[in-house]
This record gives sequence, C-alpha cells and structure tokens, in this order.
Amino acid sequence: MRPDIRRLAAAAMLVSLVTLTGCTGDADKPTLDEAAKLLIAEGDRILASQDLASSGSAAATERADRDSEVGCLKGQVQRFFRAEGDFKDPPYVPAPSNAVGLMASALRLRSYEVIVDKADLGDENLATAVLRHPTTGITFLIAVRTAQKPNIMIVGKTSCYERSG
Repeated sequence: MRPDIRRLAAAAMLVSLVTLTGCTGDADKPTLDEAAKLLIAEGDRILASQDLASSGSAAATERADRDSEVGCLKGQVQRFFRAEGDFKDPPYVPAPSNAVGLMASALRLRSYEVIVDKADLGDENLATAVLRHPTTGITFLIAVRTAQKPNIMIVGKTSCYERSG
C-alpha cells in the first residue's frame, strides 16, 4: 500500500473510532432528521466557501439523503454528506496542509473541535483534519492530496441514531 493511501486509511480509522464514540445517547442531541439538515447546511457552507475556492472546487456526491448502518451499532443508522473535487488548473497547486487548514478553521469558528489534524499524519502530499461539533455530534473529515485525484475529499456524518419505525 502506498504511503499516502496508508495515511488516508489511518484517518478513516480515526473517523471510525469517532463514529463509535458518537453512538452513545445524549438528551441534547438533535433528531436524525434535524442533524441531517444541519449536516447538509454545513457541507453546503464548505462547498460555497472562499476557503475551498482558494484551492479548487468540489461538488456533493451524497447529501445525507439515506440512512446508513456503516460504523454504527446494530439497530442504529447515520447519514453522510460527501463531496469531492480537484485543485484549480496548474500551475497553481496549493500545499494540502494549507487547503485543509483553511477549511478546518472555518469549522472551528462554528464551534467544531479538532480531533485529528494535518500534523497527526505529517505528509507533504496529504493533509487531513477531523472535526466534531460537541452539541450536534456532526463530524467532518477533510482530506486534500496532491498525488492522485480527486484532490479534495470532504465527508460529513451525523452521529448514530436508533433506527426508527
């Protein structure tokens, strides 16, 4: 396995661990439908941001429109927001850590807490950040890489919820 893929896999593993911690009950947590609406709004905010536009562009490939059991305990579901895209046309290729840092800083300003950042994986061709909102339980993974396309990947997810009906 190539080093950049290993690091991306390590980031995915960290997100899985965060997923499991997000599957516990919390009375202040929004409902799944409310969390999905917040997730879509946050994802759209990232996609429309100047922080993303300064590096490239991305488009949503999944918009929290279906339940997923992935990463949840039996009988629980969550929803995902996924987007991917690429850098602007050459010769402009931003440093992945700069691109991730800009997008992550916008989430931090909206009370998201950093769980994993670019320094945790230390690779000049790959940068990641994992941020989680303490009240809504929404988690975002932002990954930017130069070695292969798509260069920009954004994955947001709700916490796990008991399956309804």
